Amino acid sequence: MERIPLVERHTDHSLSVIHHALRASRRRLTVGLIAYRTFSTFEPQSCDVLFQAANSEIVVTVRQLAKEIVAVEENISVDHATGDPYHNVYNALTQTHLPELDDVGAIIYDADRKKVSPARNLIVLSMVATITSPVAQMLFHSAVADIHTGETSSL
Repeated sequence: MERIPLVERHTDHSLSVIHHALRASRRRLTVGLIAYRTFSTFEPQSCDVLFQAANSEIVVTVRQLAKEIVAVEENISVDHATGDPYHNVYNALTQTHLPELDDVGAIIYDADRKKVSPARNLIVLSMVATITSPVAQMLFHSAVADIHTGETSSL
């Protein structure tokens, strides 16, 4: 079979890792929440300077992260993010999502202290999530609307 460079370029390993890491909505929320804390507090500068400073200053507890995720998912205030929804999110974060994001270098997850801080690949994951989410929503919603009205989409 003939080699197709464009297709090969979009199937490389690093892109697969990024897409896998961003597959779960709670991982995307985690990336967004940590990225917001990291990037909203610094002036533009080099990545090395940013993460040397960020790693010592930006630290979020798993408890706070779980409350914020529940608040987003349930459309409630952080103060009301308690009970079963909170415990479910907390457990999912500690058992699955934070270790996964730590493995890809997006965050540093201290499982003993239950603390999270940004890591070097946070920029890449947050950029991919930020760029692709609105485009995917626009295209997906258009395609779904076309299906329900009986029209065909140009996707």
